[in-house]
Amino acid sequence: MTETNNRLFLAFAAQQLAPELTLLQNRLALPGRRVPPEQFHMTLHFMGQCTPEQQTSLLAQIDRLTLPAFALTLDRLGCFAKAGVIWLGPSAPPDSLMKLYETIELKCRALGAGKPHRAYRPHITLFRNCTSEALPPIAPLHYRPDSLCLYRSELTAQGPVYHCQKRWPLKRE
Repeated sequence: MTETNNRLFLAFAAQQLAPELTLLQNRLALPGRRVPPEQFHMTLHFMGQCTPEQQTSLLAQIDRLTLPAFALTLDRLGCFAKAGVIWLGPSAPPDSLMKLYETIELKCRALGAGKPHRAYRPHITLFRNCTSEALPPIAPLHYRPDSLCLYRSELTAQGPVYHCQKRWPLKRE
């Protein structure tokens, strides 16, 4: 893997929700590009372009963490208008997820990997190149990820393609 193609992020795969998310995409029938079912995920932290040294250090640090399991109720549609993204997320993210985000964000900041957003908003992207001012209410979906993945993002003419580089299981209590 070359340094020029080492655009990384940490996320929870959401393929187990693919049938429900695809039905929701069909129901919404919005213009724009649908995220393909195999690419559904909920980002924990986007690092962007990383050096091999940053990646190696991050992997070692995550290997030493206890990653807590959690459950989410995805009950809210939203739009990041500037980014042209329609998403599904929780109204009330669990504390364990937010604490994990803070831990990872501090580790990434210490490595100089990625820039934090104004506020972490857990979500699964449904559409890209799309905006909508009025989104309908939806029936909630329940999501219980089983692992955290380090993804490499490959930018293509058809949109980004994500490749899982490493996976860590979440610890059930």
